[in-house]
Amino acid sequence: MLVRPDPNEDNPLWKYFVYNEGRIIHKWHHYFDIYHNHFSRFRDLPITILEIGVYKGGSLQMWKNYFGDKAKIYGVDIDPQCKELEEDQIKIFIGDQANRDFLRELRDEIGTIDILIDDGGHTMAQQITTFEELYPAVSEIGVYLVEDLHTSYWEDYGGGYKKQGSFIEYAKDFIDSMNAWHSRDPELTPGNLTKSATGIHFYDSVLVIEKYPNTVKPKVRITGRDESVNPFNKLQSVPSPVVTPSNAQTDRLAYLDLMKRTLLDLIYSEPDDMVMSMLSKQLVPVEEARQIGVDWPERALTMIGLERLNNLQFCVEDVLQRGIPGDFIETGVWRGGSCIFMRAILKVYGVTDRIVWVADSFQGLPSPDSEHYPLDKGLDLSGLPELAVSRPEVAHNFERFDLLDDQVQFLEGWFKDTLAAAPIKQLAVLRLDGDLYQSTMEALVALYPKLTPGGYIIIDDYGAVEACRRAVHDYRDQHSITEEIHIIDWGGVYWQRIG
Repeated sequence: MLVRPDPNEDNPLWKYFVYNEGRIIHKWHHYFDIYHNHFSRFRDLPITILEIGVYKGGSLQMWKNYFGDKAKIYGVDIDPQCKELEEDQIKIFIGDQANRDFLRELRDEIGTIDILIDDGGHTMAQQITTFEELYPAVSEIGVYLVEDLHTSYWEDYGGGYKKQGSFIEYAKDFIDSMNAWHSRDPELTPGNLTKSATGIHFYDSVLVIEKYPNTVKPKVRITGRDESVNPFNKLQSVPSPVVTPSNAQTDRLAYLDLMKRTLLDLIYSEPDDMVMSMLSKQLVPVEEARQIGVDWPERALTMIGLERLNNLQFCVEDVLQRGIPGDFIETGVWRGGSCIFMRAILKVYGVTDRIVWVADSFQGLPSPDSEHYPLDKGLDLSGLPELAVSRPEVAHNFERFDLLDDQVQFLEGWFKDTLAAAPIKQLAVLRLDGDLYQSTMEALVALYPKLTPGGYIIIDDYGAVEACRRAVHDYRDQHSITEEIHIIDWGGVYWQRIG
């Protein structure tokens, strides 16, 4: 979306602002397109938002409306009266953002932050101190936004044109840090910002930093053919360099992209095809639904969506490239799409010494054992025939892609009977899709100890089923697991095991 002096009329934040009947909101008009551009991917996800500067509380209500009921929203203000503005989903801390001890206590209290909006006192000391203390607390795919940078030009806020110590001058160094991979000067080397951010956006009075792990120097390659004429021999063309690894990688990417679209049943879809969204309970375009996996597809071999397939590809490729030992497993496979995709990745990389374990009852979900697992009470999906896909049918789905061989092993039965006894020595990728507390906990207890450090665990239903989320946190608490949980989309999360 183009950022305009007057926002796009379709911007939901602008609409809320214009028709606001809640608490007072004080914002520059052009901020709203900036917000929507950088925040829209987080909507309807279980995220944590921190806004520094509460004022009358109206913007906190706006974020609550925009991000949905899964979001946890925190505010910070120095005015004790702002504490009275708390409501459902909104908690407010009272303190000075220039006080490092307060910010550290705040960081310990709320944990990882997905979106941080600094709209506080706007003094140079406040903005710089807050960045130094809280930027590390923003998730590795989160957003850090600072508003009202024009105070960097105002002397009464500690600023001034080109004045050293202003936040604008401080932030200009970020540009050098972003490009440090390419520096030939020993005084400019890759640092924390270089390795943690992939985008820095300066707007009128606003700075936005988009975080994403960026720990290796960017890659470059040449593709295509050079049809230019050699000036020394007009009859001889100059071919472009042939680099076999790059060509092979291009072929792999093309194959895996086609696999994903095929597994999602998108290759024959039309732009006007509509499906029912499980989230909005409304008809939405099929491409939109399959992007984040919000429908129960009639023919697709997976319902997890493109975002979670992309995450699965990242995890599998990363452990292969880094040589992290172990097999791959999914617990709860439905029609087998995710396992088929993992086997496809092994095929294109020529890996023959790893197994994809396919673990499922192949008769649907179990009836909830609410006596032993009370959080599963009311989550009875055992009677849904569309979730009961037989082992022969799943095996046939592998065969359709010529991917059924001895690198695919089936674990048939209820998790409590099969996972602990499975002949699995090590796992590099562990993907859980069991929905229930019981299924999730049984998989964690039996398999997480086998996950190699450096490997990945993916939880498909973390954001969709509260019982699943509780099982994850109960297990993590019991075993003192502190690795950061990363959001994939509205439902899925993952983390990398460190130790």
